[in-house]
Amino acid sequence: MRLNDKVAVVTGSASGIGRAIADRFVAEGATIVVADFNAEGIERTVEEIRAAGGTATGQCFDVSDREAVHDATRQIVERHGRIDILVNNAGISRYRPFATMSSEDWDIVLAVDLKGVFFCAQAAAPYMVERGYGRMINISSALGTGATPHGTAGSPGGSSAYAAAKAAVIMLTKTLAREVGPANVTVNCVAPGTFLTPMSATTRTPEQVQEHLDHRKKTVVLNRIGSLDELVAPILFFASDDCSYVTGHTIHVDGGRFDRM
Repeated sequence: MRLNDKVAVVTGSASGIGRAIADRFVAEGATIVVADFNAEGIERTVEEIRAAGGTATGQCFDVSDREAVHDATRQIVERHGRIDILVNNAGISRYRPFATMSSEDWDIVLAVDLKGVFFCAQAAAPYMVERGYGRMINISSALGTGATPHGTAGSPGGSSAYAAAKAAVIMLTKTLAREVGPANVTVNCVAPGTFLTPMSATTRTPEQVQEHLDHRKKTVVLNRIGSLDELVAPILFFASDDCSYVTGHTIHVDGGRFDRM
């Protein structure tokens, strides 16, 4: 198994992409820390992983709260002795027309999707550097690399805060890779395209979700929506020792998005 005896912290892993990552990592032998803001979701996820024969614990905190992140990281290290892998997956979206987006919408997206990545990496890095080993994987988005048009949020783009945060995550990945690379800690990034998750419906009606998916199929070379298994595979690569000489990179798992080709 590719992650045998590794301790992996996956933020936002009580549902969606994070849950898919956690399940695959467990199957590869990792001990998973289900890190999320949703305490009920954490409890359910941990119970289901354990019932399936995996090893998991939970840690509830808000990634946008620096003090909470550092406290939670210390507790995780006290419990497990180390953090081998950190996946910065937690994220939110607030699709709004640019002209009417509020400062509250902008701030909360940047706080979770960008500052949250920075805070979690900042908290985990010292433990990885001290041990001379670590794998960090940041989850960006295809919207951090291109702005294909869509109308499901009331404007042709509707994602200025989300896109700005996700683009920044790509550059943050590069700078962090330089910071911690000398200590044998790799930092890489995955930029997903369209995948159906609970977050797809957080700011859309069911009809808008379907319209969104139908449109996205037309914007990718493969002409279909990806599966979560297809997304998790590159994340697993970055987390494994197969990736020991790769750092500072972003891989686009998007079926070939026309808006960035």
